[in-house]
Amino acid sequence: MSDKKDTAADGKQAFEENPYNPDNRRPEDIVRLFYSRDVPIIPVVSKRGILIGVLKKEDIVTELSDIERVQKLRIDDFITRLAKKLTLDEILPYGSIKEFTVINLFGEEQGRWSRLQLFSASEAPEQSASAAGREADRQKEEQILEWMIYLILEHIPRALYAVNMQGMTIFYNSHFEDLYRRHYKKDVDIDFVEKAIKDPDANELLSGKKSDELMFYNRELGIHYEKIPLMSKRKKVGFLLYCSQETGGKGGSLIPGVDIRSKSLADVMEAVERLVLVDLLKDKKGLGAAAKSMKISQKSLAHKMKKHGIDWEK
Repeated sequence: MSDKKDTAADGKQAFEENPYNPDNRRPEDIVRLFYSRDVPIIPVVSKRGILIGVLKKEDIVTELSDIERVQKLRIDDFITRLAKKLTLDEILPYGSIKEFTVINLFGEEQGRWSRLQLFSASEAPEQSASAAGREADRQKEEQILEWMIYLILEHIPRALYAVNMQGMTIFYNSHFEDLYRRHYKKDVDIDFVEKAIKDPDANELLSGKKSDELMFYNRELGIHYEKIPLMSKRKKVGFLLYCSQETGGKGGSLIPGVDIRSKSLADVMEAVERLVLVDLLKDKKGLGAAAKSMKISQKSLAHKMKKHGIDWEK
């Protein structure tokens, strides 16, 4: 699956495959960031813009003196360990710096903060040590969830493309990339796809009169697709385009034996998660190996197996 990574200068969204994989960054990448930006501190923030802590260059350099031990750490563990809660008085000495590069717990740049933003964030109620810790834990949980969604979507053997209610891209999986490359002999052009999806003249309605049973043929993309609403808290938040390479007829269900049009997004994800777990457990020699392949802890895997009623012995 390709997912949003950041926003480029021209306002276009940049995408890369699995941006939430902790192995994409290493601790030594953080010290390079300090030197390339020539800054003494780097704020660590959550997706919601909450300040989790501040990394100090001197602490990073000291920690990297034991490079063999540090290289065994995941990037999120490394950053969580060194990101300190600083009071406004402790941050004020850095007031001569006009802008600060900010990163998330996975070492990815999240833009820049002005010194006023940093000062304000350091005084916010949620900047208490306990609140910052909870925010860090929540951030990790969300990243794990997104990684699980990535695994699930990659195991659905159809091209998928999701857009929000404004028609902007949320994600697409590797099967869609393959389909697009076969048709156009190049990488996915997000602007072109979004324009083709929005253009009423390019989309021919083939069957289905209900709003949740729409089958289309897109002339620009050369694909048949079923348009499935994405629901969150009983509110429609976007659409999943479930693509078919067939020249006619309605595509089957995303999940064998499950009519997804009668299910909420949460129910669909639950059903697919079980299928993915069963599929991935087939070829593994132990729960440890299975959990590692899924990028989750063995405890989390055991919990999911219990939740889905999966009995597994090897």
